[in-house]
Amino acid sequence: MSQSPIKVWRKQKTDRLLLGKVGEILSWTEINVAPPQYSAKTPYSVVLVELENGEKIYGQLVDFQKVDREIGKKVRTILRRNGDVGPEEVLEYTVKFVPLI
Repeated sequence: MSQSPIKVWRKQKTDRLLLGKVGEILSWTEINVAPPQYSAKTPYSVVLVELENGEKIYGQLVDFQKVDREIGKKVRTILRRNGDVGPEEVLEYTVKFVPLI
């Protein structure tokens, strides 16, 4: 998964605005068959979340129990590493969600 360092840099300008935001799960799905670069991480959950400001975004739900994966559950945005990279590639981070305790 080779990506331009410039593209990664530009993306993090918007990602940082989402950090620490709280929202509510509107919908979720479990991915069992994924693209090759993510197939080792299956199954994983993706959620659609409405943030407190009304903005809707989607991303992976991490650090959760299956009971946490329900519509209406409160979640918070965090920054996590996005996949594995080789020694010559740019390490990319992305916004993901964790359940609020």
